[in-house]
Amino acid sequence: MKKFSIIVLVAALMASCGYKTKTITLETEADSVNYALGLYYSNMINDSSEEVLNEYLDAIKAGYNGEFDLAPTEMMGLDLGVNCQSFVTEGLMKQPQLTFNGELFLQAIVNTWLGDTTTMTIMQAMQVLQSEPQEGVEYEAVPAEKCPSEQAEVELKNHMDSVNYASALYYISQYKPMLEQMDTITPKEQMFDLFVENVNKGLKLKVQDQNAYFGGRQIGNMLRQTEEKDEGLGGFEDIKLNFDILFQGVINGLNDYEEMMSKEEAMQFLQELSLNRQFGEWKKQNEQWLTDNQKKDSIQTTASGLQYKVIREGNGEHPAATDTVVVDYEGSLINDTVFDSSYKRGEPLKFALNGVIAGWTEGLQLMSPGAKYMLYIPQELAYGERNQGIIQPFSTLIFTVELKKVIKATPQAAPAQENSDIQIQKIN
Repeated sequence: MKKFSIIVLVAALMASCGYKTKTITLETEADSVNYALGLYYSNMINDSSEEVLNEYLDAIKAGYNGEFDLAPTEMMGLDLGVNCQSFVTEGLMKQPQLTFNGELFLQAIVNTWLGDTTTMTIMQAMQVLQSEPQEGVEYEAVPAEKCPSEQAEVELKNHMDSVNYASALYYISQYKPMLEQMDTITPKEQMFDLFVENVNKGLKLKVQDQNAYFGGRQIGNMLRQTEEKDEGLGGFEDIKLNFDILFQGVINGLNDYEEMMSKEEAMQFLQELSLNRQFGEWKKQNEQWLTDNQKKDSIQTTASGLQYKVIREGNGEHPAATDTVVVDYEGSLINDTVFDSSYKRGEPLKFALNGVIAGWTEGLQLMSPGAKYMLYIPQELAYGERNQGIIQPFSTLIFTVELKKVIKATPQAAPAQENSDIQIQKIN
């Protein structure tokens, strides 16, 4: 594992709220995981303005401190209220072609929640939503100032009124049943009043960027729950949350501060750690197997690390990387699992030599037509960290290969793309 450990050094002041980028000491693997995940979370915000970054950080911290510990009914109401603000400028349900009428939309929400089907049924709503909008007709957007608390009759004066009512009906008819199942905290008889109360809170809430605000809040809540449930962080069971380190990673990442670790290095570190946790023992077994195999008298090793054994030499010209070859082969792992065999399929395989894994491209060039070799291909010359199902990451591939025929490349033939990869067929 790569260890990032540097002395504490204050580097810069972020905005007016006092968030500072700094280099901190990461003494353990757990520290590095926390910091790397912080950098990962910093990638979730595209707007780099000072106000939005601060809003995101404030929301993460508030969520972690339990300030957004809301019942699902409260969360849904708050989200809808905030979204209604954006519908005025971005269009109903954020569809620019649909003009938002906030008063009508929220009244439809309330009417539908309370069971009104006289104004519009769900089937009628679906028909309205599937109908084409009228061309050449302009409508004026109406902000949503307050969510009503009682059912009321409404007049649908035009097509866009019907679209607003139908959208609200469809929205609440879909989410209310789920909400009643999810919210085990709020008594059923109090859900409506609590929902309306939080819609009104959302209508008044000043949010710079909804993604920053709600995304940060959710991350903070998730981190708090991870800590409370004593769960492992980021899928690593033994890694505990260190909020200060993780939060500093978010701050540094938002400011592209790379003195300790770049975002790319963080992603690579987390990926490698996950692979090593899952396949580390298998990797060691394969490395030891190659070390032991290399000591045998019949084994030859090339500069790249490819090992091979000559069973039978052939005659004629060796293939070039640009040639096409016809081979019979069987591939297995160090545990004797056979993953592919042209012998079992009953026909040899024909392929461009520069279109397969590096170990095959190099190994076949050592052979002449009629030759039969054993190739022992280290994972670096095979699939490396990629998971190919039965071929797990870090797997050494063992092939018995017979070179049947070489088809020389013609000058007109287009070269294969660099690093192209013809997948070996797997035996079920």
